[in-house]
Amino acid sequence: MRWVVINNINGWIILDKQTGITSRQAVTKISRILNIKKIGHGGTLDPMATGVLPIAVGEATKCISFIQNKSKKYSFIVKWGETTNTDDSEGTVLEKSNVRPTKKQILEIINSFTGTIFQKPPIFSAIKIDGKRSYKLARNNIIVKHQPREVEIHNLILKNIINSDFAEFEVLCGKGTYVRSLAKDIAERLNTKGHVTSLRRYTVGDFSEKDTIFIDFFKEIIHSPPILKKMLPIEAALDDIPALALNEIEARKLKLGQKIKFNSLEFKNKFLNKHPNFQEFEKLCAVRNDRLIALVKIETDLVKPKRIINIKIEGKYDVDRKE
Repeated sequence: MRWVVINNINGWIILDKQTGITSRQAVTKISRILNIKKIGHGGTLDPMATGVLPIAVGEATKCISFIQNKSKKYSFIVKWGETTNTDDSEGTVLEKSNVRPTKKQILEIINSFTGTIFQKPPIFSAIKIDGKRSYKLARNNIIVKHQPREVEIHNLILKNIINSDFAEFEVLCGKGTYVRSLAKDIAERLNTKGHVTSLRRYTVGDFSEKDTIFIDFFKEIIHSPPILKKMLPIEAALDDIPALALNEIEARKLKLGQKIKFNSLEFKNKFLNKHPNFQEFEKLCAVRNDRLIALVKIETDLVKPKRIINIKIEGKYDVDRKE
């Protein structure tokens, strides 16, 4: 492939991931296209899955944890009557059943999968066991056993009965939910077998399909300008986190890694009026002129910088500090 080099970029690329490529492979390819090493993704999509994959570039990588904790919406199709070792259509069929659930039967049990539920992650997953990825162990025929995990299903609906063998669902779920496990569990509750044949992610937090860019990684030449044109700012991932406005002197101190007194802040009262329950948040955004300066924590009247955001402007950092 021929790559066009662009340096010194920070923000979010919301990829519409194509099928046949892993999330890590997508990140690696964009890293090569943009010639940047500081890059990561905000939530793994299975190789067969498509849809919204937030990719953090540069200083945006410091905010990946916020994206990973946000709710996600998926559409998925279940094939009844077969279970596979991967819980999707890429695996080997393990068991079969002649039972095919009706629409009425599905609707009778679907609400039992909303709220806080327990599910076992698939053995073909990126979860680590003694430092090794579960899917790598499974590929080597090593027995993998996962304990049930608590996950949150905010909403689950039956979208369509395609035919007696296939049904389409839509789910809005919290962090750590495996749609493949959800499909398998639904099938078992209906006294049959099942696996996912199609999976698409519509949203990750506030990021949705309207924000995405599609990159055909199987093309020989990929140019960076179309990618950069749809890049979102770092702050786009933090819209639901309280923003603490700083004046120039306060911002400079914080960027240098210094703690500042909360009660002495110039815009303290405006912040308290807007966010009286700010203590509920693990971290806050410290901003200067609507630009993210740092992720901070307020403890005993001190604003403590936790992750400082260093944005390079016109070839210089606005303060002489690098992490």
